[in-house]
Amino acid sequence: MNEQAMEQKANAVGFLFGNLFALGIAFALAAIFDINSAKEYGWFMGSLHGAWLPANWILSWFNDSVLLKAPLHTNAYTTWWWIGVVVGCWSWLKVVLQIIITFRGGSNE
Repeated sequence: MNEQAMEQKANAVGFLFGNLFALGIAFALAAIFDINSAKEYGWFMGSLHGAWLPANWILSWFNDSVLLKAPLHTNAYTTWWWIGVVVGCWSWLKVVLQIIITFRGGSNE
């Protein structure tokens, strides 16, 4: 195996572990900052809850108490929740596709 191939493989492994670490952090944040159904949330938490929607959705498969959106919220929460959903889902899609490309041996640029 030549030096360039070894360097490319090392970069792919580092890239993969970096993305898996980021996904792990996202799941940890979604679990730590869970949605309390008795609390009213404003715009800032709306953006965070929206961004964590993919993680909360996956966590809700295993725990019925995980909420995807706060039942008590302001209008600003709803607006920023949707902005967070778009940004969060786009980011998750990008990371997952990059992980797939890395596994298949393609370029990660």
